[in-house]
Amino acid sequence: MYRRTVSRQIWTLGSILLLVAHAVCLDVRLLQNDSLTTDYSVKCGLSNQEDRIVGGRPTSPNKYPWVARLVYEGRFHCGASLVNNDYVLTAAHCVRRLKRSKIRVVLGDYDQHVNTDGKAVMRAVSAVIRHRNFDMNSYNHDVALLRLRKSVKFSKTVKPVCLPRTGTDPAGKEGTVVGWGRTSEGGMLAGKIHEVQVPILSLLQCRKMKYRANRITENMICAGRGSQDSCQGDSGGPLLVQEGDKLEIVGIVSWGVGCGRQGYPGVYTRVTRYLNWINTNMKEGCICTT
Repeated sequence: MYRRTVSRQIWTLGSILLLVAHAVCLDVRLLQNDSLTTDYSVKCGLSNQEDRIVGGRPTSPNKYPWVARLVYEGRFHCGASLVNNDYVLTAAHCVRRLKRSKIRVVLGDYDQHVNTDGKAVMRAVSAVIRHRNFDMNSYNHDVALLRLRKSVKFSKTVKPVCLPRTGTDPAGKEGTVVGWGRTSEGGMLAGKIHEVQVPILSLLQCRKMKYRANRITENMICAGRGSQDSCQGDSGGPLLVQEGDKLEIVGIVSWGVGCGRQGYPGVYTRVTRYLNWINTNMKEGCICTT
């Protein structure tokens, strides 16, 4: 947490911020134990099922309890991920030109067409925080936070996802994309939440694909192969990787050419590039990494 010299300790601003954030986390967990959660042992990134279904088929209900639906004027609009009791993380392009008062965040849901699959939680939004440098032409800095008007209670069906640690690179790992997007290019939106496993490429590998090399910035991740890809409607949802017994959100579904086209993997916002931004813009709570 700090650096040593021969005769003294030098505290960097970043170290101090991390310590403050850790202290805030402890306070938040104590608060959650008292009033916001039903289980003090709730940790981020814990799936409700160990086995995985690949190839774009439906998941089991509430397998990924942090995955949220953004609903606008009563209709499904984008995906998002719960990062603590008060905030969800999504793509900036998902909330562009939307009226905050008409946005709703739905958590603990599975089948968006059926109301009997569990107790879904709906929240209004009190603040929309888009990255100030988001570029709609290049989709660079495609990240946003939504502050919930009322904190959510953690439960079996509503839990936060873990954010990755600074400096980690998921290249070479298998990722999982989760969402209610279309199951094929030009197809219908999925009623039930789907998942698909995708290989995560290095930045160099991605720049060698059919995209223009300068289109893929260091703020982006590429993932996918053949017919296994994110698609329209998955925007804002998570790209997850397994770290031990937990899942981390390493990417946010951002853009791509078509769905599952050879040479055009899906492109995601690289979450590690925005950890400081996320921490700075969350006025309550903490970054959950454990």
